[in-house]
Amino acid sequence: MATTELAILFPIIIMLTLFPFQVALHWHAKQTADLAAETGLDVGQVENATVTEAREAAGSVLAATGQLVDSTVAVDRGGDLITVTVTGRSRFRVLPGSWRVEATARGRVERFVAEDER
Repeated sequence: MATTELAILFPIIIMLTLFPFQVALHWHAKQTADLAAETGLDVGQVENATVTEAREAAGSVLAATGQLVDSTVAVDRGGDLITVTVTGRSRFRVLPGSWRVEATARGRVERFVAEDER
């Protein structure tokens, strides 16, 4: 009887033990996606910046950290607003699953205002 109970409970105990580690790894991947989105926003907010420059800035953060796989960076710059969205999967997993993350940063495009117009 004890062997049967152990065979049933042991995988559950393992999963419960590893779950906090997986949550921490997922949280770290989410923070990386947030950083990449904010970096892309910072670059893209400059008045004469291009969508490509914002995308490359976010991509360089993702490449430097190596925390996300299958990542995509979408930049939408329309009018005076810019939105940068980063999606991907956590590279490091201890439990099965996709563990997808997404981060979005939005802001206004900065523009120079002459002193007499302020």
